[in-house]
Amino acid sequence: MDVRLVAAVAGPKINVSAFCREVGISRETFYFWQRRYREAGLAGLEDRSSAPRTSPHRTPESVEDEVVCLRKQLTDDGLDNGADTIRALMVRSGHGSVPSVATVWRILVRRGFVVPAPNKRPNKKWRRFNASVPNELWQADATKWTIATGQVEILVFLDDCSRLVTGCRAVLTATTDNTWATFQQATTRWGIPLGQLNDNGLNFSGRLRGFEVRFEIELRAAGVRPIVSTPFHPQTCGKVERFHQTLKKWLRARPLASDLDALQQQLDTFIAYYNHERPHRALNNHTPIEAFNATPRAINPQIPLPAPEQTATLAVTNRGLITINPWVIHVGVAHAGKQARVMLNQTHAAVFIENQLVRHLELDRTRTYQPSGLPRGGPRQRPLP
Repeated sequence: MDVRLVAAVAGPKINVSAFCREVGISRETFYFWQRRYREAGLAGLEDRSSAPRTSPHRTPESVEDEVVCLRKQLTDDGLDNGADTIRALMVRSGHGSVPSVATVWRILVRRGFVVPAPNKRPNKKWRRFNASVPNELWQADATKWTIATGQVEILVFLDDCSRLVTGCRAVLTATTDNTWATFQQATTRWGIPLGQLNDNGLNFSGRLRGFEVRFEIELRAAGVRPIVSTPFHPQTCGKVERFHQTLKKWLRARPLASDLDALQQQLDTFIAYYNHERPHRALNNHTPIEAFNATPRAINPQIPLPAPEQTATLAVTNRGLITINPWVIHVGVAHAGKQARVMLNQTHAAVFIENQLVRHLELDRTRTYQPSGLPRGGPRQRPLP
């Protein structure tokens, strides 16, 4: 406050109009501060809070304490602890007075639980997709985790529509065999999806390497369409990638698993909570099992799908062979060093050299090497140097 005003209201009588013109205030302001001084002395000239004496709509202190308590409990348990989650859990618990999400957030800010992160915002350039019904599409991925005996992997299968975790298994290393076994176990309980989306890990797909792994072959035989994401684009499998963050946050709040069995017990405990109790923001705070059961599931007719054809240009070796995984096809040393165009499916292969068909054969699936098919006993052709 201006020292001149303090002296004027506390001193002897003055010409109020002249003083107010000099300091640039109204007469009402002068008499307001004079009245405050006469009532409380110098203390009356200090700034006072403009907050109302009573706030009938203010969130009760007990509710604020419950919000803070729930926040601390979720943090200690390694679970999501945002305002959305806290409010959803309060609603599910039947709490009588549940504040809005914005009010919960303001409580957390006021109590010092929110750290500002102005640069944390979603990338609006990403194209989002979502399956329309359960079992229309599953996502899968494997992630590494450390236990007392060393590093292991966790295989996860997740329904794209409902976010339901259909399969979660701890393995030493994710192979195409245990990936297929985990998928089979999941389909026994939840049904067979129409499509299966995953990255290009060798346990899921060998397409980029020019061949199919067992997981892909078994999917097609079961009528499930194999889909692989673009290399170096994890956002395609973003739902299962995001689940890994939630899972690992929970695991870090637990003692280190002593072995695979102990880790599997932890995984089973978390999956039961995730599927049946945890409110999911992407599902309007419903649980995955509620979303999975809310809509009729897609029905897979289990009609085997045809094998994709492979086309590749390869050099013929000096022994007259062409290697296209998993096959080794003999075309003769006369073509050594030439470029061959190979067309291949699960049953037949055709080899073109200089636009001429030099070999067409039905693949012998009992062996990798496919011989020339010519009668034995003719003159032996030596490999070119």
